[in-house]
Amino acid sequence: MTVVPDLAVLLREDPEPMLVAALGASGAALESWTIDAVHARPGAETSVAYDVVASGERIYLIASTADIDDAVRARVGAVRLENEQGAVTVWRHPADPELTGLADACVPEALAARIAAADGEPCEVTGLEMMVLRPMRRAVLRARVTRDGVESAVFVKVVRPRRAARLLERHAMCALAPRARDLCDGIVLIDAAEGIPLTSHLYLPTAPEGRAPLDPALILDVLDALPEAATALDRRPSPTEELSRYADAAIAAGLEESRVRAVAARIAAATREAPGPVVATHGDFHAANVFVSATRDPRPTALIDVDTLGPGYRADDLACLLAHLLTLEDFDGEGYADVPAWIDAVRAALADAVPAEQLAARIAAVLVSLASGIADRSLAQRWLERAESEVASLPPA
Repeated sequence: MTVVPDLAVLLREDPEPMLVAALGASGAALESWTIDAVHARPGAETSVAYDVVASGERIYLIASTADIDDAVRARVGAVRLENEQGAVTVWRHPADPELTGLADACVPEALAARIAAADGEPCEVTGLEMMVLRPMRRAVLRARVTRDGVESAVFVKVVRPRRAARLLERHAMCALAPRARDLCDGIVLIDAAEGIPLTSHLYLPTAPEGRAPLDPALILDVLDALPEAATALDRRPSPTEELSRYADAAIAAGLEESRVRAVAARIAAATREAPGPVVATHGDFHAANVFVSATRDPRPTALIDVDTLGPGYRADDLACLLAHLLTLEDFDGEGYADVPAWIDAVRAALADAVPAEQLAARIAAVLVSLASGIADRSLAQRWLERAESEVASLPPA
């Protein structure tokens, strides 16, 4: 492995010697590689996923700076590589050091056996697609399941086994969350949500025909439906509270330090006081997690990814929603042409509910967190610029 100043940089910029060494342990010869995803956790590990061709076979490899003990490495067939900068562990998907159920969740026959055992009736998994993979943290797959000739869509979430009970508890207490069942070993089966994601309603090519302007009150209706009992759950820090770590990660990813530090300082100055009472919050409240009816005048139908349900500030949920909406035009400006106007409408509707300075500062914090974790540096730069725009009207730090 080539010596570089930062081991995480090695994973992103000069991984070939590492990949050659890892594959050599099994006798495979590297032919080509591309980076598929970068997962940087502020203050913790960096993991990078590579799409590799070796000895004529396509392989998906994960390399991580996480400290993984010998027994776990042996269980998943991982390889540890070291140099003067530290150690990297490399393993082949779908093995995972922490997600012990992932291998079964990725094999249709094994997954079907688990679903049949949970439901008490035979079934067949006729399609399986990986939607989200966060090494050692979580995975989400979409499955097509056939029972008695009838096919339906379900979602399979894989978490660390000790976290499955936490996830099931949150689904059970949230009326808008789809039904969830335990398949053991950290595998949770979740019914498909009713309706369409709010992103689909906002996206012109998929929006319902003749749709009316979306009422910002819909967002508050969803948040008002969160169970009060969630305030007794464990609290997840918001991006504002984790800002220093995200700022460090953004700088490590290549963003200009002076600009990141200046934004962080203004956010910190504007958020010294609480933005309101502690209430039930979603914790990852963005438009892809909110489902609405596929009608001209939509109503809330479901709320997904309730893993982070717990106590917090409503301002943080709203800031998360607006920050993610601000990034949509970067993916398809024409398709999301109506979104900027809707953002303005939401902000106007929130004027009496959340202090404008608090909302702007917390939006900026979410944008910094998003910029810190995306591999596309041009997008990271744009999102930093938007964070700077949000804090421009705030008092100096």
